[in-house]
Amino acid sequence: MDEPLLLNFNVSDSVSASSSVPKGGRWKDRLKAKKLIKHRQQKDVKKSGIEAKPKNTTSSKRLNETSFGTDNSSDNSAPAKRFKTSFSANAVKDGSRKRNNMHAGSTQSTGVISSLFTGDPSEKYDDAKKSDATASSSAALQAPTNAPLTTSTFAGVQLDEVLVNHLREKMNITAPTAVQKASLPVLLDKADHDVFVEAETGSGKTLSYLLPIVQRMLGLPEEMHKRTAGVFAVIIAPTRELCQQIYNVVTALVNNKKAFWIVPCNVIGGEKKKSEKARIRKGTNILIGTPGRLADHLENTEALDVSNVRWVVLDEGDRLMDMGFEETITKILTTLDTQSSFSAQKLSIPSRKVNILCSATMQGSLAQLKEKQFKDALYVKAAAEDNSTDEGESQLSAVGSNDKSMAPAQLVQQYMVVPPKLRLVSLAAMLKRYVRLNTRIVVFFSCADSVDFHFEVFKSAMNLDGDDDNEPDSDDGERRFVRRDADAPKVRVKEVEQHAAQAKRIHQNALVYRLHGSLSQPVRTATLNQFASMKSKQPKILLCTDVAARGLDLPSVDYVIQYDAPFSTDDYVHRVGRTARAGHQGTAELFLLASETDYVDLLKKTVHANIVEAPAGVSGNLQQAFRRAGERKQQWQDNATEWQLDVEKWVLKSERHHELAKKAFSSHVRAYATHLSGERSIFNMRSLHLGHIAKSFALREAPGKMGQGHRNAKDNGHKSKGKFQTGSKSTESIASRMNRKAMETYQNEHQVA
Repeated sequence: MDEPLLLNFNVSDSVSASSSVPKGGRWKDRLKAKKLIKHRQQKDVKKSGIEAKPKNTTSSKRLNETSFGTDNSSDNSAPAKRFKTSFSANAVKDGSRKRNNMHAGSTQSTGVISSLFTGDPSEKYDDAKKSDATASSSAALQAPTNAPLTTSTFAGVQLDEVLVNHLREKMNITAPTAVQKASLPVLLDKADHDVFVEAETGSGKTLSYLLPIVQRMLGLPEEMHKRTAGVFAVIIAPTRELCQQIYNVVTALVNNKKAFWIVPCNVIGGEKKKSEKARIRKGTNILIGTPGRLADHLENTEALDVSNVRWVVLDEGDRLMDMGFEETITKILTTLDTQSSFSAQKLSIPSRKVNILCSATMQGSLAQLKEKQFKDALYVKAAAEDNSTDEGESQLSAVGSNDKSMAPAQLVQQYMVVPPKLRLVSLAAMLKRYVRLNTRIVVFFSCADSVDFHFEVFKSAMNLDGDDDNEPDSDDGERRFVRRDADAPKVRVKEVEQHAAQAKRIHQNALVYRLHGSLSQPVRTATLNQFASMKSKQPKILLCTDVAARGLDLPSVDYVIQYDAPFSTDDYVHRVGRTARAGHQGTAELFLLASETDYVDLLKKTVHANIVEAPAGVSGNLQQAFRRAGERKQQWQDNATEWQLDVEKWVLKSERHHELAKKAFSSHVRAYATHLSGERSIFNMRSLHLGHIAKSFALREAPGKMGQGHRNAKDNGHKSKGKFQTGSKSTESIASRMNRKAMETYQNEHQVA
């Protein structure tokens, strides 16, 4: 006889019936409905007394690893399937496809929507980094090392009383900084040595050489007190913006009753040569310019009289050499030596041409310049402890013996290891946190295309319906202009407004600006003036390339964010030097990938950077920006995901936006290949996950045919066979081609000539 079949089913009353997945409508509504169903199910389970699975199970461990806080390195289990977050990727993808089909002008595929917070085994998020918090906050407690001295006066360093009063009454400068106190006696001394001046960023190096030049020019005979007396000083700077800033400082300095006859002139690329020639014909005494334009005038402008030149200043001289201007600089110095004529009767000015080099980082250029042009040069470096530089310590041989940080002591330097998928939303989160304090923020990118993309993203509005409210309005025909000075060309306000806008995705009251070498010079100057203006109390964000990294004195910059790592450690020093100037506090943040963390050790070794990991970390940064009061603990993840998906939709709905994102992605990867050879092991192209990098540009897949360039990719009939491989060409050849392309476009992008 067959035994009866025993069915052992234990049906609990608390087990709810399977709920149907919400369908139709907007993805946000479906997401909320699904969360509500899940919450009710969990609530019913708790009421019935059914215990959850043990925490040491595999599924629980995987869940915890996705919750920002678990770092169990001893887990040797095989990699598990990616855990899905609370939002439905399929539902979102379906909804996005329906909306994109309704958009007739869009031909782009939606691609695959990947989660922001899962999928990368190297991603470890840590909320508690209290040890670094103490280390980073200690920098803010240190005494400023680039502030004006309280124990010294300009009169005590042999400065003329007229200039002392003018500095105090008109320029609100009452005491010298350490570098000014060290350099003024050397440059005022009639021994007339060539001088290397090295000091921290924001310490007043410009006045350290301008004050001695102006004072010694004031001692000339009265018959030479006229603009037609000739050029006495030539100042060369690497960028147009720095030249304009030096020109403004000279103009303010000579605006007094004794120095009124001294006329400065600025010659830079991007301006009309005809206007510059007209100013030179009228006469100038201090000539300021970029290397290319200055060399052109020396060769082609007959009215330029340089026979009386006694000072040649190379401001940011190391940068001039690094940017390939060595041959041009040598040509300029040789021309000045040939055309100069020296007279023993002009006792107040040097009897020979004095060369002055100023920078915060100059070791790399000292050997080249010493062999070619500098003779018996003195090395002047300010020391905050004793504020003195004696003859023995000023010799050039002392260079290289310094182990002090090149950045101000009061500058807080932090880095954050950010997974590539979270780069865009992490930048937005950091900006959201900082603009609430009515501050000025400078964000550095590696290329102009990346600046343009992020500028367009931040100025666009959160718009889930897909309408574009940010297209340029039609020109109403009103001719409004911005005038920079009497000799400068007019700039249409409409043109300037295209590069300054409300940062709608960050904060309704914040303004965002962009600055890079591809913009016209009048727009670059007007944009920089608007950002530096103190008339408005609105938070201001400047997105820029390294064109703004050198020498610019931007007032009240509280934060510097290096979204892309600099191309050299010297560039790092100059980037962070845009904040914490003249004794003020400042914070510098550096974004790094997990594969780039060795760069921190390199910074500590080469430029003695006092840099620590950001205490909050990635998760803390996102939580502070995206978690709102009254929401559940992990709601910030959903809010951050919503922000990212909205940007991705903004990219998908417009062909122009999509091309902008692809162009920025391609340029970013090409720029990544241009790091110095000694840093290639840190910034390794092979370590990049192109899909995740594309996510940071709101792309749902890495653009194909990237190696062919964004301009001719559509016209090429070959299909891409891999992330870097095109046709039969290897990965190495594509990387080499990207490197060459980046180097070819470097000068054009920075527009320094």
